[in-house]
Amino acid sequence: MPSSVKYGSLPFKKQIEFFQKKLAMPTKTWTDIYAGEHDHAFMVAGAAKMAIVEDFQRTIGDMIENGKTIADFRKEFDAIVERHGWAYKGGRNWRTRVIYETNLRQSYHAGREAQMADPELRKARPYGLYRHGGSEDPRPEHLELDGTVLPLDDEFWDTWSPQNGWGCTCKKYMVSDQDIARLKLKVSERPPVVETETKTIGIRGPNPRTVTVPKGIDPGFEHRPGANRLRGVTPAQLDEPIRSEPGRTFPARLAEDALPATRELPTKLLPEGLDDETYLKAFLKEFGADIGKPVVFKDAVGERISISEALFLNNKGELKVTKRERAPYLPLLAATVLSPDEIWVAAEWHRSIGRAVLRRRYIARYTVEGSATPGIAVFEWGRGGWAGVTTFNSSDEYVERFRQGVRLYRREE
Repeated sequence: MPSSVKYGSLPFKKQIEFFQKKLAMPTKTWTDIYAGEHDHAFMVAGAAKMAIVEDFQRTIGDMIENGKTIADFRKEFDAIVERHGWAYKGGRNWRTRVIYETNLRQSYHAGREAQMADPELRKARPYGLYRHGGSEDPRPEHLELDGTVLPLDDEFWDTWSPQNGWGCTCKKYMVSDQDIARLKLKVSERPPVVETETKTIGIRGPNPRTVTVPKGIDPGFEHRPGANRLRGVTPAQLDEPIRSEPGRTFPARLAEDALPATRELPTKLLPEGLDDETYLKAFLKEFGADIGKPVVFKDAVGERISISEALFLNNKGELKVTKRERAPYLPLLAATVLSPDEIWVAAEWHRSIGRAVLRRRYIARYTVEGSATPGIAVFEWGRGGWAGVTTFNSSDEYVERFRQGVRLYRREE
């Protein structure tokens, strides 16, 4: 092992930075976020409420920054489970080990990859060395790669950079020509042949998927960690929905089925020409709220939303209900939040604000009195604000653009 690049001896600044930039994302199952998407998103499989995910993210961040043990994490895990009443799947020891070890190892590897990307360091140490982790029950493919040396820019590393499976402790080192000579290693003339196999994962869960992975790598680990890194209680009303850049939404997975069957809107649209306060009171009434009497609404997956007049105040504290001529359709938006067809979450990268934001979308389609075409409503919610979209556009293509990311809920028919 090269003495000049002892594994784990470098500062963890890059590891901490990598983890801190992750975006907390609710999920239904472990297949909702896959492979390189973990570079952007922090998730705990099956934690569908944002508060739970954020609690775990803070806890894991503390473990990383302060070098805490799995025993420390298990105490925090128990506290989070009790606080939120979370009914998780699997045994406690298994779940805690998977969450703790995978996050610490992958964030460490991502930090190492960030260090390895430094041009000056690459000039001095232009090769990567694969070392098996010494497991008592090794994967044959991992053991066979022990001692493999290839240039760091070889495509082999895009797939075979550790961690390469659940519990994998293999390592990747930067080495120089001098290291190679001292350790009696040899730079491979060509990378090892990578054989692949197709597997269907998550069969017992709500989001099965078929993937192709190299033999010897567990599904979800066939990527170089960090390589895909994307460069108030009641939110204010946005002037218009934040526009994401094409191709910068993750997960980018689209729905593979149709929306549930159209239902009849349980209330009527409002007439045009009413004043702001009348429209506002009508919207709030649907949730059992009123002006000066806010409520906390719990949605179909248990997420809490503060419903009050603050939803319709602009940055100056002024009431803006009739903007964009959507006030008559507020009952349609309210019905969509109260009883959605689906709830989706996705993270979107926005160059204008220099970061990714998590958007939660409530989608519903209703037949509306007086219209031959069903009304479609999308209530989009995020920490930075909310926006509502209502349309009588019957195009499937129009609806499907909202149905991507992680589906947290689908109405039973």
